[in-house]
Amino acid sequence: MDALEDIITAISAFLDKKPHCTEHELLSELSKNAVVPFNQFNIQHSKDLFSAHFLIMHALYHLQKNYLKAKQYCLTIEAIKIERLAYKAGTDGLTQHDPLRDYYLDITHYFETNEAEVNDLLNTFWTKFLAQDDKQQALAILDLPSNSDYLSVKKKYRLLAQQHHPDKGGCGQQFAKISAAKRILDQCYK
Repeated sequence: MDALEDIITAISAFLDKKPHCTEHELLSELSKNAVVPFNQFNIQHSKDLFSAHFLIMHALYHLQKNYLKAKQYCLTIEAIKIERLAYKAGTDGLTQHDPLRDYYLDITHYFETNEAEVNDLLNTFWTKFLAQDDKQQALAILDLPSNSDYLSVKKKYRLLAQQHHPDKGGCGQQFAKISAAKRILDQCYK
């Protein structure tokens, strides 16, 4: 696939200039330089956005393999950053199983994922993303840190429920707030 090689070459050249970047920066660079097919995508459409994202990730994972094989660089690929680091001997044998890598290296996802499936993926993402906001608010109501485990949530809830229960002289409104926070966290920790 010559187009894939062009994408990989363009990404590698960009990483030569900026070894720490975001996917958005890569997308902008590929579009600006009219790399095929990025010059044809309208990322306002969900299917084109998915296609651009998929091709970038597909190329990044191929580039990651190429760098390791050549013992040239280590490429970390995360949701919010892409980082090219100096190669360290032995790191190629330490790579862990990455289901995302498996997904993005399977090019059939690019060709077979339709617009309805893309919209479902986006809706699922936003639902989970917004649920994290609810989770953080609920943890704040219980005065717990964001990395609290479920056991800590249950203990803190019991303590606060006893303090604020109306039958024990507490405020009914505060008790309702604490109970609502616990229900949200019950869902988040399932």
